[in-house]
Amino acid sequence: MCAVKLPIALLLLGLLLTACGGETNPSAPASSPAAATKAPDEAATLNAIRSISEAQATYFTINRRYALTFDELLESRLLSSEPSSAETGYEFKLRPAADAQTYKLSVTPGNPSTTAAVRYFFMDQTRVLREETGKEATADSPPVK
Repeated sequence: MCAVKLPIALLLLGLLLTACGGETNPSAPASSPAAATKAPDEAATLNAIRSISEAQATYFTINRRYALTFDELLESRLLSSEPSSAETGYEFKLRPAADAQTYKLSVTPGNPSTTAAVRYFFMDQTRVLREETGKEATADSPPVK
């Protein structure tokens, strides 16, 4: 009896997998790289940077270290969502030090070729927001006025 059930089970599994092997969403249009990146929205980006800075400061007060990832800030409910290029047109990179006593937040345009006049941002545990136009901002960049 068991010898009959196994081949039948394998046959059913094979049929199921074959039926599911087609295109997963045939009605969805193919996404292009240009469609995936929104034009830079500086106002939304600056709000996101301020939210991350506040979240990191609160996280440090509670945990005596900075968050290593956006997920830690989300799990602590200090951020409502991870900022994304789809929302802001900018990519956010959180880079903590190995001991988590400092961090760097680099914010670059998702598509830097859109314009040479686009701004890049940087912030660290000093909470001074810095900027550069047309190149990546660092700790040595001028503060945003």
